[in-house]
Amino acid sequence: MAHSNSPVIDNLRRAGAVIRDYATLLEPTRLLNLPVSAELPFPDNLDLRDFHRVWSAQLTQIALPLTGLPALTISTGITGNTPIGVQLVSPRFREDICLAAAAILERAGTPESPVEP
Repeated sequence: MAHSNSPVIDNLRRAGAVIRDYATLLEPTRLLNLPVSAELPFPDNLDLRDFHRVWSAQLTQIALPLTGLPALTISTGITGNTPIGVQLVSPRFREDICLAAAAILERAGTPESPVEP
């Protein structure tokens, strides 16, 4: 049985606090528009050379799934040959809000992304 000062209990408390903070933030707004990454897309295999940099830049993609919040990413433009986009986040169990917002962005003319092997 876990004690009240165990790392597992401490981590569960922290996760619960993050979930409550997001719920409070999303209550009046219903939708967050976040960057997909703190940096533009990385060169291939950068994670093999500089894992800490990649991990740090991708924290919203890493942390949000742990909260149980629906989120999706949609392309909003191209920088050079690199697609860029936004991450849409809605309250728990409200995937419909993310999907409706993504549909609006797509109708506004989301550019096609180039595909290079």
